[in-house]
Amino acid sequence: MIYSVNFMNLTEKINPLAFARYLKDTGWMPFFTKKEYVRIYQIKTANGESFQVNLPMDKSLSDYKRAMYQAVETVAFVEKQPTEQLMLYLLNPNTDILKIRLDRKDVEVGNILFDDAIRIYENAKKLIAATAQDILHPQRFHQGRMDDSISKFVNSCKFGQTEIGSYIVSVVCPFAELNEVEGFRQLSIFSDEDQCAESLTRQVTNRIMSNITSIRTNIDNGEIDKLASEENNSIISANFYEALAGLNLDIEGADVEFTAQWSPVVKKNRSRYDRISLSHDYYQPISTTIDKLREHTKQAVKIVGRIKKLESSPDLSKRTSGKITVVYLDEKENKKTATINVSKEDYDKAIQAHSEGNHVEITGELTGTKNNILTCESFSIIE
Repeated sequence: MIYSVNFMNLTEKINPLAFARYLKDTGWMPFFTKKEYVRIYQIKTANGESFQVNLPMDKSLSDYKRAMYQAVETVAFVEKQPTEQLMLYLLNPNTDILKIRLDRKDVEVGNILFDDAIRIYENAKKLIAATAQDILHPQRFHQGRMDDSISKFVNSCKFGQTEIGSYIVSVVCPFAELNEVEGFRQLSIFSDEDQCAESLTRQVTNRIMSNITSIRTNIDNGEIDKLASEENNSIISANFYEALAGLNLDIEGADVEFTAQWSPVVKKNRSRYDRISLSHDYYQPISTTIDKLREHTKQAVKIVGRIKKLESSPDLSKRTSGKITVVYLDEKENKKTATINVSKEDYDKAIQAHSEGNHVEITGELTGTKNNILTCESFSIIE
């Protein structure tokens, strides 16, 4: 159980339509009734047992909370999962939930030192952010601030109620996607399953579990050099490793377990692994990998200037990136130009800066002598 939580009162926050969708997609069959204020679902388990759930649909019913809680308990019993786990999902429908459990001999059940807790929460957020950056802008080390779209995605995630069992933090990740027209857009429980399966959220949760499994497997096999490689074009950045190590792995006797609670209504594009753990023994090879990845990253430069030229596809539907030319002054106050390939999001910012005559600040690796080429790592407008 979770301390200081009244589950029955929380049932008022459950959307009965979302619960009905959950039951339908997890094998419960609707049973016809003329009563509009209740829906009846039945299921027959593999061992031949039959169960029925009476799902209240009208929150004005005097016994709504009790009936809803009874429905939750019944479904949790049939699915052989804790009531609080099912409640967490029903209160946050259309989400993947990543659970991070810290186990250490000085961590009491449900209690943890301030510094340890702060590190878990901060690095859990960094783990989500680093994974999203690796998917959208793969590189060995991410510098500068995140894209607005990634920031919106990270900020849409939230921490659920902690659970008893050493110390467990639940990271609730609502399904969201990035599209050409609207940019960041959150999906709902009634969105198409394929759309949710291909969403940025499922890509991130999938990649986290796959990354950690790959890291552990390579270390177990003595193939530490593979950790800093770019096999299959699936780069795991230094930022990801840093967040992983920051989850208290540097402390002797620490064990960190990661569990993915996949949305039960989105069955596609799930990692084969939904539970993986790392002990303190993995800290040193992870730390060594961080140093190797940082060695490959050259010192970034920052330029401040104005947009001189914009180049991209004239067809908005096909515009996924762009090229810009920026005029700036070097450290000797000499006028220089640099060409930068940017993402669609940064290209849109460049259009805005150009039309309004604003300066832009760009951070990245500068190459070339006469024709400077900058690899963009961060892009912002100076108002």
